[in-house]
Amino acid sequence: MNSAPAEHAPPGFLSWVSAIVHAHRARLLAYARKRGLDAEDSLDAVQDTFASFLKLPEARSIARDSDDALKMLTVILRHHTQNATRKRSRRAVHHAAGEVELAPSGEESSELLIARAEELGRVHGCILRMARLQREVVMLSLLDEQPREQVAQLLELSEGHVRVLLHRAREHLRHCSFEYDDDRE
Repeated sequence: MNSAPAEHAPPGFLSWVSAIVHAHRARLLAYARKRGLDAEDSLDAVQDTFASFLKLPEARSIARDSDDALKMLTVILRHHTQNATRKRSRRAVHHAAGEVELAPSGEESSELLIARAEELGRVHGCILRMARLQREVVMLSLLDEQPREQVAQLLELSEGHVRVLLHRAREHLRHCSFEYDDDRE
């Protein structure tokens, strides 16, 4: 851990922060796990919860009463777990919209494999129809799995603009009926 932040912290800051973390960390982790997050996502959500709590102007006064602190931390954690669950389900939907799963050998029929390949071709054709900027956002976000913040930074856009472009791209992919012209019969 870097010691620089400790030098700039108000007197006693680390002691009360350490006390609240040690007092409530295990309970909060268990709560996040109970809400359906895996171990890594639970730890991330709890860390985000403490970071959000510490940004509150009244955090130090709330921390004096352990019960009040736990209640506030639990409310913040509930929001973080809901956001994490929503993000995970969105990622799953996005993967399904632009990905063809490879079947284990011999378990799926050739018709199903052909149908999946045709769907992949349709999605690819629909992506090619998008405007350049929207196509770049889709490629970076959905196919390369880059976080929205990084996509915005790479393309020099706001995160809100990236979010709008992704939303419009998903709608385009849902309703696009692209078919390749095959005149080579």
